[in-house]
Amino acid sequence: MIKEFFISLVHYFVDITTAVLIAAAIYLTASGQQMDSIILWEILLSGFITALPTAILLCLDTKGVKTSLILWGTHFFLIFCITLLLLKMFGWCRITPLSALLSFLAVIFIYVFTGSVHYLIDRKHTTLMNQQLRKRYEKKDQTEKKTS
Repeated sequence: MIKEFFISLVHYFVDITTAVLIAAAIYLTASGQQMDSIILWEILLSGFITALPTAILLCLDTKGVKTSLILWGTHFFLIFCITLLLLKMFGWCRITPLSALLSFLAVIFIYVFTGSVHYLIDRKHTTLMNQQLRKRYEKKDQTEKKTS
């Protein structure tokens, strides 16, 4: 379980940080602002801080759809609040209704981005595992036919 937690933490850290970099690049380009080098460290820190609750959530054993939806809804709200806190803490922007809305949209973007990445990776792993299982059982069937 601890190993799974750290693997999830690293995966989500990379995915979230990548998505935050994309969102920051879009925002900075649209606003015409220049970026200080310190912002890169702040993005890395924000990626880690938001990856923590995500990795913790994945370690929870959800038994039902309702429980899963409640956990993910809580997680989304928590990530949104953390994002607003980090925006204020790092001085990236003043918290206004517009910046809160843009942050909400950024969190949705990051959710869709990380969800899509994990879906594609999981789909690829599932395909590879199924291929390996087919090969294994084909070999086993061939061996059994030869010995019969």
